[in-house]
Amino acid sequence: MSRYLIPLSDYNRIYQVAHGVSRAFGGSEKGCIFFACVGALILNKHYRIKASVVAGAFAFCANDTPEMAFFGEQQDSTITSSEDGFHMWIQTETHIIDFMAPIFPEAFADKGLTVPRKMFQRPLITEAASLDAIAAPGDFYAMPNPELTDRLLDRFLSRQSIGDLLQVAETWFGHRRKPQMKSLEMGDSEGDSYTLTLPITVAGGSW
Repeated sequence: MSRYLIPLSDYNRIYQVAHGVSRAFGGSEKGCIFFACVGALILNKHYRIKASVVAGAFAFCANDTPEMAFFGEQQDSTITSSEDGFHMWIQTETHIIDFMAPIFPEAFADKGLTVPRKMFQRPLITEAASLDAIAAPGDFYAMPNPELTDRLLDRFLSRQSIGDLLQVAETWFGHRRKPQMKSLEMGDSEGDSYTLTLPITVAGGSW
């Protein structure tokens, strides 16, 4: 099995358009649903990679200390997920991919965690057996919640504005073998126009 489904440069390209659109219309650090939907759309359409969006709780070892970072709700010694505490990522038949990972440093800043700016694209077979087995940087454990996934996606995708923004992100992604546009002009139904720019931050290396 290949370690990566897509190279780092392509991963960063998808991340940058998702980040560039989401930060113009809300807080990117809490926009995991949008990052996952953009990534799944592009992987399915442009790479012919069957990719599904998954919501739930998610934990990983963030650094050499080691410190565990997690998305979800902590209850005693376990982590659960609900609409008040969750993460969303992408799963393929062989890999788990998180296009929000390059802004984990910002997402966990208020927790005082030091998180490197890296790509998260890991074979499913490398997942830790449990939360207790998370020990080295990059170790991860995903706790999918199918019911929560359906509920969140139904609500999110029912909004016309979200469909429009997903289309903007895909258009901005363009053709993966052609140069990336550094900025994109877009307008809305109110007649307002926006200039979207690619973020400077990119993943430097991989978990």
